[in-house]
Amino acid sequence: MKIIFTSCVRYEAFKEQPEWAQISDQNPDYLFLLGDNIYMDYGIAPFSHEPIGCPENYSVQEFRNIMTKKYNNQFTLVPEFKNLVEKMKLKNGFFAIWDDHDFAWDNAKGATVSPEKKKISQELFHKYLNCSTNLPYTYYHVDTPFARVIFIDNRTDSEEKGKDAQLLSNEQFEFIENKLQHDLKYTILCGGLTLTEGHENWTNYPSQLKKLCEMIAKQNNVIFLCGDIHKNKFIKPKKIENLNITTPVQIISSGMQVNYLGLGIPHDDKHNWCMLELKEDNIQVSFYNKYGHQKKKSEKATMFLNSYL
Repeated sequence: MKIIFTSCVRYEAFKEQPEWAQISDQNPDYLFLLGDNIYMDYGIAPFSHEPIGCPENYSVQEFRNIMTKKYNNQFTLVPEFKNLVEKMKLKNGFFAIWDDHDFAWDNAKGATVSPEKKKISQELFHKYLNCSTNLPYTYYHVDTPFARVIFIDNRTDSEEKGKDAQLLSNEQFEFIENKLQHDLKYTILCGGLTLTEGHENWTNYPSQLKKLCEMIAKQNNVIFLCGDIHKNKFIKPKKIENLNITTPVQIISSGMQVNYLGLGIPHDDKHNWCMLELKEDNIQVSFYNKYGHQKKKSEKATMFLNSYL
């Protein structure tokens, strides 16, 4: 069973996206998009016409119009992406979550986004991605032949970071705890944020991280897939001493169609994705970037997973 996952797609920087055809050639069973499926803001003024934070000042109608246009651009004007999504939907293999840039704006917390804008982003997410099995929510689960997959919404109910700040609602934690109970071999959690990497991650919400890891610890063979940081990275379980917890394995793939500086310099371009192959008796991880297969990184991740899980 092949799962391909990635995150961070900015049409404004990459109107041509041939990498989706490379993914299609792998004939995956599932495609997971792990957040920032569009970018409502990016960069800084005067170098960007939509600098970080600008959607906060949009009127409700402007917010709707701009977000609709961005989804329409990505989902209808990029033939390789459109064909892949259609192919995966026919196989019932297309699933996604959101993160800050497609929820509202950079680093947006649900507690500070107006109800009107939250309603619009939820409506458009469901219209274009159409994958939640738990409507009207954007957190949900699906069962695959080898794994139960739980998709986490780390934006809608989030607060500004802090020791006891909320990242997920109590209702979502109850949902996760319930869905962790199953008989499939693997459990895969998919989150926009990583648990420990980047400036925005679950360690900024220590009580929430502890709660999640204590739930996960009761289950065997757990893998956390995530995006956000514009890198491919494999993270072994980490012991966090002050919380008395150990995180699960994290496999990060982020930066499918994005760049850092936005200056049109090829070296700055990111085209990262990952394929996770699950079988009855082994797992294989294959990382890809703009240069092709990242063999050493993939082999190290594969070797560890098969010895650990």
